[in-house]
Amino acid sequence: MTDLLAPPEDSLPPSQPSRRKGITAGMVAVGLLVLGFVLILLAGVRVPYLATSPGPVTEIHGIIEVDGAEAFDPDGELFFLTISRPSDSLTILEFLEAWRDPEIDIVERDAVIPAGQTSDERRRQNLELMMNSQQIAVAVALDRLGYEVEVVGTGALVAEVLEGSGGFGIVEVNDIVTAIDGMPIEFVEELITEVRSREVGDTVVLTISRDDDLRDVEVVLGESETDPDLPIIGISVADAGAFFEFPFDVDIDSGAVGGSSAGMMLTLGVYNRLSPEDITKGYRIAGTGTITPDGTVGQIGGMKQKTFAAIGVGAEYLLVPEGDFDAAFAAADGRIEVVPIGTIDEALAFLESLPPA
Repeated sequence: MTDLLAPPEDSLPPSQPSRRKGITAGMVAVGLLVLGFVLILLAGVRVPYLATSPGPVTEIHGIIEVDGAEAFDPDGELFFLTISRPSDSLTILEFLEAWRDPEIDIVERDAVIPAGQTSDERRRQNLELMMNSQQIAVAVALDRLGYEVEVVGTGALVAEVLEGSGGFGIVEVNDIVTAIDGMPIEFVEELITEVRSREVGDTVVLTISRDDDLRDVEVVLGESETDPDLPIIGISVADAGAFFEFPFDVDIDSGAVGGSSAGMMLTLGVYNRLSPEDITKGYRIAGTGTITPDGTVGQIGGMKQKTFAAIGVGAEYLLVPEGDFDAAFAAADGRIEVVPIGTIDEALAFLESLPPA
């Protein structure tokens, strides 16, 4: 039986070819080229930013050697904390990775590295800061233990020479006056006292250090503009620096770590190595903060990263400068006890208050 509703086969329209086209090999190649270009861009192009992340943690007792006095090995541990901040600017890819990491802060390169300063110069500067911090740490620790520490100055640094004065054309900026008429000069006050003990018109012999060479120069003392009877050389000076003379040798091997932020913990480490009573009480104690000759603990940078580093090493207490307490407390989030410290005496008092672990 014929279906009267169905159209005859020869009346059906011819089938139309599909308008869809598959992905061709050429398209794949172009996509891969674009992807490769993007990856090269992300990995090769640098932006003017640096990443600050948690750095290595160093146990202090193991890097302190004492020669000439008895040293003690504690039951607990003291750690100083560092940050890692390579001086090379981040690539775009590194920037994106750092931006996603909660332990890393991104900072503008110019904000932390002065324009024109090379990586070697910055590294050398940081190592000098560490060496100075070590000397102060030893001095403060020995003082708190009752040892006598002598401070020795290195002379008076010339900052300015007054035109037309007796010193003009003879003394130069950055010269260091180490003696006057054979009398050693360690600090500025000594030079001022010696000059004022003479008369206007007197000739004095200054021993100066210039470019690491010592030389004697003669200067006729002039008169002060404000007091005609007051003799002057005609220079502005500042203390050139100082070092300490200790009753025995204490060596701290901090390796390639630079900066001054380990000062407080180095002080505690030296103190503990020389004290028969272990101030750690068996705990793992981390900390950071600069130290001054009078024992003041100063603020540092990278507190968030150093807090993460302290937690990572399993420290139970974190000693921080008072000004850095809020940043450390927020980063700690209850995972470590954060203790604000203003002076080395406060740090010692806190440690003495701890019960044995």
